[in-house]
Amino acid sequence: MLQATERILDIGEFRMNCATAGKGKSLLMLHGSDHREDWKVWEPLLPLGDTFSLVIPDLIGYGKSSIPEETPDHILQAGAVRDLLDRLSVEKAAVVGTGWGGQVALEFALKWPAMVEAVVLISSSYDKEQLQRLRKLRKPTLIVYAEDDMVTQLKAGYLLRDAIGTSRLEVLEPVASDPAHDFTISHKLQKFRAAQVMQLVRLFLSNPEAMVAEPPQLEEELKGLAMKKQEPEDES
Repeated sequence: MLQATERILDIGEFRMNCATAGKGKSLLMLHGSDHREDWKVWEPLLPLGDTFSLVIPDLIGYGKSSIPEETPDHILQAGAVRDLLDRLSVEKAAVVGTGWGGQVALEFALKWPAMVEAVVLISSSYDKEQLQRLRKLRKPTLIVYAEDDMVTQLKAGYLLRDAIGTSRLEVLEPVASDPAHDFTISHKLQKFRAAQVMQLVRLFLSNPEAMVAEPPQLEEELKGLAMKKQEPEDES
């Protein structure tokens, strides 16, 4: 199995641990908010390194990165990620985030779109304020949820799909055999549905633009009616 190499870099006031592996176009992978998480949650997906150059940091407050008294929010984390890519001389990358890492990925893509090739959100959370801005994202986005995700819940996937527009939602079959007992399993698709997630990511990133669809366009007659309704009445 492909092995990742770790190193710690100075990122502003923080130090950030980052694992790298593979070769090809850059693929940035961001873990979730569970205090036990670090870059290793992505180990089941390391085979993606046969196609991509993987950049997998411990976010600030996690793993071997700096552990400040208060963990930075998704906005500050996105800034740290940008500084990390600058340190690594990565000009552009596809970005994958799971859970809260998806929220960080969205913030990064919204603020520095020129650095983003495409976005993949796995069981992603989001900030309500972000929803107001996502229509401006204009980046091909793959959204993946399990049908029985009881942490972020599938309805978040539909909200993100509709808010982004240039996106594709993939709903996976239920993961947890007993949701009352194993409900967190369905939120950790990178571990419990690794093969399926890898297949989706490979297919999507092979041609992101072709994998997403805008909302259906109005028929020409309906467009005409809509424009007519918007025209001011003649007050003469």
